[in-house]
Amino acid sequence: MTPFPDSAPSVRTSLRTGREKWLSASMAALATVVTAALVWLLATAVPSTASGQAEPVISADRLAGSDVGLHPRVREIDAEAMTQRSIELVEALNVASVEATRAEVTGMREQILTVARKQLGDPYRAGGAGPDSFDCGGFTQFVFKRALGIDIARTSWGQYDQVQRVKTKDALPGDLVFFFEGGAHHVGIYLGNGQMIDAPQPGERISVNPISGSWWGRSFTGIGRILPA
Repeated sequence: MTPFPDSAPSVRTSLRTGREKWLSASMAALATVVTAALVWLLATAVPSTASGQAEPVISADRLAGSDVGLHPRVREIDAEAMTQRSIELVEALNVASVEATRAEVTGMREQILTVARKQLGDPYRAGGAGPDSFDCGGFTQFVFKRALGIDIARTSWGQYDQVQRVKTKDALPGDLVFFFEGGAHHVGIYLGNGQMIDAPQPGERISVNPISGSWWGRSFTGIGRILPA
């Protein structure tokens, strides 16, 4: 899955040197606003007159799109350089936003694992949904609700219908691990390194187990994702 896609259409920005740059429509619009703001700042940053009042440099003609009434400093602005700088600023802001979002999601995944590990040793109970005993679906439902306030289905098959399927090699901590025998009959929470934490079966307790090579390994089906990557 490509994280945080920009679903807006793309536009092509052509610069005077012949270089072209593709931007999403939202980024292009923001770059236009940034360019206008930079022009305004440069246009108004002129020495004061003898009266102590700033010299007016932007007229109604400028607002109407005409060069008439522009201060000479504005006319000398390199439009291409200004546009390029605006694009760079917008791209930097976009990257910072994506990185901040990724950090937030990583924190959410860590919180899921923290809550899940607190239940280690709690007994399996058919139909149990916490806080002291669980079956497999009750355990995963409890963890997501307690950790993040996210409501997911009560049963393993209900949860399987809610998730985005991902390849096993792309599994991330906090994803769900599913096992099938005629349907989704078991679910655990992926910890990383091929291990999960789950409420295994009657007579056992919540524990850490490998997703392959264990009793469940023969029916391992795949990974499901609730949180974004």
